[in-house]
Amino acid sequence: MEPDHSGSLGEDRLTPKGNPLPGSYKQSFWRRSLVVPNDDELEQFLASTVEQLEQYSQFFTDLTADGGSARFFVGLFLEQENIGIEISPELQGRCSRLGLSLGFDIYGPD
Repeated sequence: MEPDHSGSLGEDRLTPKGNPLPGSYKQSFWRRSLVVPNDDELEQFLASTVEQLEQYSQFFTDLTADGGSARFFVGLFLEQENIGIEISPELQGRCSRLGLSLGFDIYGPD
């Protein structure tokens, strides 16, 4: 999986399109955006993505051993005012074994 945007500690900062920004990165990062297909349930999509990431479990183990962290960030854009989200204990456990935290930003319809 190739990142959409990445940078390493101390490198000059760049926009996602590669334009220079002032300063240098204060930490290393790697970011990849994924889009949930319209006909897919969120948990099913997360589970299939975690399944892909599980083949890199040693990378995540090494990352956290070196003081790094990994987050599975989910941005939800609502078309209605409320939504129910339930993540099964099994999926939470799989994320935990990889050292992945789950982060949700939920944006209302306005």
